[in-house]
Amino acid sequence: MIERAQMPYLLINSPLSDPTAPYHSISYLVGQASNSGFTSYYCADVNIAVLNYMAEPEQMARLLDTAARARARIETAESIRRADELTYRCALNAVGLEPDSAQRAIAVLRDPGSFFNYSKYRQAAMVLRRWTNLFCLDSLPGAFDGLALNINGPFNLGSIDDLTRGELVGCLIAPFTDYFDGPFIELLTAQPWSVVGISINYVSQLPFGVYMCRQVRAYCPNAILCVGGTEVSADVKYLRDPQDIWRLFPDCNAIVVGEGESAFVEILEAARLRSRVPIGRPGVLTRGSTKLLGNVRYEDVAGLPAPRYDIWNWSDYWSPEPVIYYSPTRGCYWDKCTFCDYGLNTDRPTSPSRERPVGQVATDLQEISHIGRTVYFAVDAMSPAYIRRLCQQLAKASIGIRWAAELRLERSFPRQQFGSLLYAAGCRAISFGFESGSQRILNLIRKGVDLSLVPGILNEVVSAGIATQMMGFIGFPTETQEEALSTYDFLGRNDRLWTIAGIDDFVLTKGSIVAKAPQEFGIAKLVTCEGDDIVRSLTWVDHIGQINGPGMQRTEEIEKAARQLHRFHDDRPFVGGIDSTHSLLYFARYGPSMIPSIRSDREVSALVVTQRYETPLIDVETFLDFDDLEQLHAAYRLQGRAAGYRDFASWLGELSAGKPGNGYKEDNVLEIYPSGGFLAIDKTQRSSAYTNLKQMLLRSSGMI
Repeated sequence: MIERAQMPYLLINSPLSDPTAPYHSISYLVGQASNSGFTSYYCADVNIAVLNYMAEPEQMARLLDTAARARARIETAESIRRADELTYRCALNAVGLEPDSAQRAIAVLRDPGSFFNYSKYRQAAMVLRRWTNLFCLDSLPGAFDGLALNINGPFNLGSIDDLTRGELVGCLIAPFTDYFDGPFIELLTAQPWSVVGISINYVSQLPFGVYMCRQVRAYCPNAILCVGGTEVSADVKYLRDPQDIWRLFPDCNAIVVGEGESAFVEILEAARLRSRVPIGRPGVLTRGSTKLLGNVRYEDVAGLPAPRYDIWNWSDYWSPEPVIYYSPTRGCYWDKCTFCDYGLNTDRPTSPSRERPVGQVATDLQEISHIGRTVYFAVDAMSPAYIRRLCQQLAKASIGIRWAAELRLERSFPRQQFGSLLYAAGCRAISFGFESGSQRILNLIRKGVDLSLVPGILNEVVSAGIATQMMGFIGFPTETQEEALSTYDFLGRNDRLWTIAGIDDFVLTKGSIVAKAPQEFGIAKLVTCEGDDIVRSLTWVDHIGQINGPGMQRTEEIEKAARQLHRFHDDRPFVGGIDSTHSLLYFARYGPSMIPSIRSDREVSALVVTQRYETPLIDVETFLDFDDLEQLHAAYRLQGRAAGYRDFASWLGELSAGKPGNGYKEDNVLEIYPSGGFLAIDKTQRSSAYTNLKQMLLRSSGMI
């Protein structure tokens, strides 16, 4: 029997996700495991490792060569297919980039002086988006959207067949083959690991997690292999047949669902004793499990040891300093919203609320401050009473951290002068789920918010020097077009009270109160699409027979209103994304404005400049883009079926309409801007539409 301290185990964070900071789940697992005596660990953030590997000049040069060959092939082809249009758009991103462009851009994000020079920063962000878009060239057209897998790409991430199809998974990991065939295999064979755990927290990580499980089983045949994370838990919850989780992860010995600290220690103990993972333990699924849900473990957060953040090499990440994710509470104290469906609970909107004593939180944060001074409280919602106690404790402790969190719009904030209390405790940004600008919709949601009080709440926070970020959605059942527009109107009328706003589309999930009592929300019928094994969203038919679902309410008028809310050019993980680590660092430096209104940094050494590119193709601006893939997904779902890999392969293989190549030259010259957007300089250049579009592209590139 091996001693706990001598039993080696490996924990892996999956690609592709945020490269600016590590996800915090593995830190919590190692904290609990180390406290139980299992101290022989290695933690590998494969997400940041693979991206840094791909940024090396040798890999970048290979991508640029692939792009040049793709452009040459399409420009001389006798005919062009839909896939070629997407590929050509993608390949244009390479024009003007150099083999060291990605590394130079990452260096800007890691250097404090350059990072907080917004003009330099934007140059780096544009280069990195263009570079990561090139991953599609070795994969499938439209498969990658910046630093993540495109969830509306040419496949169905809710289909077990697609997720386990060797051909598709092979295409998705193809851009990173050199890493997975080299450094990743070296990692797996470095020691005789007793346990290998893979953390999968976002849907864009899922195909990579599936692939890595195969690699682990091939190179670590004797290890106990387990997977966990919020995405794995969601898969178990939303599978039509929960037993299909074993079709998705056939190589695993155990699957951890929900909160995993205690479950993971039990798996380690089983490995130490060289026994099977025990059947029927809360939060652990094994092939002998007869019940997959209803046996969920909720950890006692007061009894957990502190998470371990010293397990990461923080210099690997794309930030000038660490931003650390930490959870002082779990669950939601409000727990009433009718749209909410978070966690593995089946009888309530989210997990039960639990609070770590504020004294322990202060002690944890004191230790964290030795690594980084900026913290994001990764919580569902903290009660006003807990926030007050926590702020008083943090102010008293004088730890010197800056933090941000998602909070509810509490009516008591102005009355109790919460703004000054929050600021004195180190709070520098808050994201609020205000959800809707219609009081009727808020009442249906059971948000417990009086819309007339919201400006006063925001003013209390902003006046104290704390930035606010507003989150909401449109498309809730029975919402009218006027009510949807009122959400944008509310933000417009109160534009001085927020810095970033994001209005998404309502997604109906089967565990929500809406789905459990559809008649109360004007729903005549719930619809699941054929082809979805993992039912992450439902469409519904209202009482007048109209089908509804995400995005179906976005008229041109709404799109126009949405565009007026965009104050920043970038989204997550860059500055301008709600709760992105980079936004938090800018808030901590510059306050609620996030970016100084007066800057003297416009004259900077450019990482990428506007290029002119000659092409024999015409109307390149009309070539297919990501929106066309999303629209095809939506068209299939309106018919009650989810489009999958085979559907897209057939559609993309068809000839495109009226896009001639070889033998039909218009002497077209494309002007490619730093952001990657482009325009053809031809006879249309004097039109007002051309002028407006050029102005938009120049603005998005930071040139005006």
